[in-house]
Amino acid sequence: MRLLAIVRSTIALSWREATAYRFNFVMSFLVIAVPFLLQVFLWVAVFSGRGQVAGYSLSGIIVYYVLALFLYDFVHPAVLYDVSNDIKSGELAAHLLRPLPYPLWALAVRLGSQAVYLAVVTVVVGAGAALLSWAGYLSVNDFSMAGLLRFAVMFLAAWLLGLLFSLAASFAVFFTEDATGLSKLVSFIFPLLSGSLIPLDMLPGWIKNVCHYLPFRWLVYEPIRVYSGQQPLAQALLATAGWLGLAVALVWWLWRAGEARFTAVGG
Repeated sequence: MRLLAIVRSTIALSWREATAYRFNFVMSFLVIAVPFLLQVFLWVAVFSGRGQVAGYSLSGIIVYYVLALFLYDFVHPAVLYDVSNDIKSGELAAHLLRPLPYPLWALAVRLGSQAVYLAVVTVVVGAGAALLSWAGYLSVNDFSMAGLLRFAVMFLAAWLLGLLFSLAASFAVFFTEDATGLSKLVSFIFPLLSGSLIPLDMLPGWIKNVCHYLPFRWLVYEPIRVYSGQQPLAQALLATAGWLGLAVALVWWLWRAGEARFTAVGG
């Protein structure tokens, strides 16, 4: 019970810290909205004179990108620079004296800060969908309440999986000392292999085969397929749970090996 109370307090403090900088909070609306609108204009041009492209209608592809936008900022793996800085600066030594294990503390901090961003993204995506509906690119019938409920379940699973991969990438700093290269590599390959840049249906066959054996598609592409009913929710959750188990094992192994290395060097 005490451990749970510490996690709740950490999330609450992270929420307050994230909302302390009002200008950044407001500017995050533009950071989300502008790239999305550019994507919409691009696909409107692609569909000019065409009824379908690779099995997608214009409204279907816009719905895809509405959901991909909602997912991407939460699930894409990235080096957590507060974690990497704790390791490189030696601040980790202070965390090792606290009752909450550091990996759990790092996850709680990230959940708290991203909960604020979730509110922002929900408002922006909702407003964007309303605007697109007003412009005639979408209609209320393009969205299904049952599909959105299935999507919400998959979103939570994908969110946790993305956080675990981010934590694993951050703990790699124990061994590499500089996370810049790893961060750039992940930022380069993830949009393509997850389906957030373009649906995996539209990729060449050999790339789709590679994606089939990687976890990234379960972070963006498959949750959207669950929404549309193309992928059963139960099967998607089972597959995601398998990747979650592997991610937990990877994070724990990196943490234990990194902690031993950190202590041996002297913190």
